[in-house]
Amino acid sequence: MQTPPAGVYEPRNPRATSLYALVEDYYVEFERVYDERYQQQYGPWRKVIGEVMRKYLECGDLHRGFARLACGGCRYQTILAYSCKCRLFCPSCQQKRILLFAEWLDGHILEQVGHAQFVFTIPKLLRPIFKYHPKDLGLLCKSAWQALREMFQEVASDPSALPGVVISVQSYGDRLNLHPHLHALASRGVWSADGSFEAIAALNAPQLMLLFRHHLLKNLLACGRIGQATLDILDRFHHPGFSAYEGEGVSAGDSVARERLASYLVHAPFSLARLHYDRDAGVVTYQPRPPSPSHPSPPLPERFSPLDALAALTAFIPEKGQQIVRYYGNYSNKARGLRRKRQQGSTGITPTQNTLPEAEQDDFRRHCRRAWARLIRKVYLTDPMTCPRCGGSLRIISFIDNPAVIEKILRHLQLWAPPQRPPPPGCWRTLEPDADFLAWEATGRLFDGID
Repeated sequence: MQTPPAGVYEPRNPRATSLYALVEDYYVEFERVYDERYQQQYGPWRKVIGEVMRKYLECGDLHRGFARLACGGCRYQTILAYSCKCRLFCPSCQQKRILLFAEWLDGHILEQVGHAQFVFTIPKLLRPIFKYHPKDLGLLCKSAWQALREMFQEVASDPSALPGVVISVQSYGDRLNLHPHLHALASRGVWSADGSFEAIAALNAPQLMLLFRHHLLKNLLACGRIGQATLDILDRFHHPGFSAYEGEGVSAGDSVARERLASYLVHAPFSLARLHYDRDAGVVTYQPRPPSPSHPSPPLPERFSPLDALAALTAFIPEKGQQIVRYYGNYSNKARGLRRKRQQGSTGITPTQNTLPEAEQDDFRRHCRRAWARLIRKVYLTDPMTCPRCGGSLRIISFIDNPAVIEKILRHLQLWAPPQRPPPPGCWRTLEPDADFLAWEATGRLFDGID
């Protein structure tokens, strides 16, 4: 007989968080007053903001549907709520994305060589450009790549060799403020066309900063975002306002350190633990980071009205399909695709639609769908698919989406406690109502929307 596991997985309770209470109390009023109060500061209302807030209110809520799990050994059954999978807003779903991205980058993109982290920042004078023209964040990435490529090629024996670089765009600062900047993970060397690798020591940070400044101003000038007047102002700055920082490198075999750096590339714009909403006083407080050797005296907490806090929190929600991470050089989609074709040719495999580089994103999606339970084990050291009664394996037996069935089951389990306020209009559903699980499973689709 199997022994029950030492740790039992306990699903989270999103309703107990300050963020949930804030969105629940003010999402309707926020959408109503946005154009009047926040359009000038944050730009026009975006449809994706309303969609994400509505999805977030349903994330982890059993009243919006759930999956039924059963143990084949002792017949134990349990239920798990769906998740919203929103980017850069829901803390739980964003953390899942971070862990998946870190694993994917370490296991499928990064070569077994040393890597280093780079951070690029820009002066405050240029930041509004990227607030009102978020698509221009691609120019920011392009400029950083051009600077890194030139620096590496300048010291490499092969002037046409390329490093492998992954660049992440982050438009947020540490205090819920606008702060467009870049985090990059670059190889500690370059690859020649024949595939040989040449290791390169640390780069000259001041020279890298100047190259980044040169390319960014050139690119912004070419697309008409700045003029000569802006260049003259920047030239008069005592400090250039730009920076390029190179962090400590990680070795090829240090997978833990590589995943840690990869996680930071896509870290969340805010910390749920530092966010506090006083419902009675109508005040939202965002605490600073704890003191550290580099910042022994942290700033005072930021205080917002509820509507101002929502405006700040939702300003960083990306548009659907907006690219946040870009790959360059030896890690670009083209370079990886060419390597895959060469490998297939050497083994005599005929490329098919499923083995071409375009299928890599589908591979990543399948990897993500299978990863939910494993990520829970990784973070909380408990297995959500392990029976807490006998230690056997749980399996999904059905998905419940019919409102009448949901209420009946939750009342039977004494879990029926609908939200204080009705769901917002146009509410979103994770699955279609009355989904036929067996037919759905037979199509080969793998469910990843449970929490």
